Amino acid sequence: MDFDMDDDGPDLAYREVVRRLVRGDLPRGERFDACRAVLINGGGSDTKFQALCLLLEGALADPSLAIDDTQVVVRLLKELARGTLLPEEVV
Repeated sequence: MDFDMDDDGPDLAYREVVRRLVRGDLPRGERFDACRAVLINGGGSDTKFQALCLLLEGALADPSLAIDDTQVVVRLLKELARGTLLPEEVV
C-alpha cells in the first residue's frame, strides 16, 4: 500500500478508510455513532479532531479491522497527532 503524500493533499488511502469508517458500523457503539454524527454534520475543528481520533482509535481496537486498514489508520493517527494533517483534509 502506498502512503506517499502528493501535492494534492492526503493520500487517497486515508480518505477511503475514513469514508468507510464514517459510513460504516465499525467500530460499534453509541460513542462512535456520535463521532460519526460530528464528522458528517460538522462542528468546530477541535471537535472534528477529537471525533476523528476517537473513531480511528476505536477502529484499531476492533479485531475485525483488516490489516491493510490498520496500517493506514496508524499512519493517519500519527499525521493527525503531529499536526501535519487536518481532519478536514480526510473527511
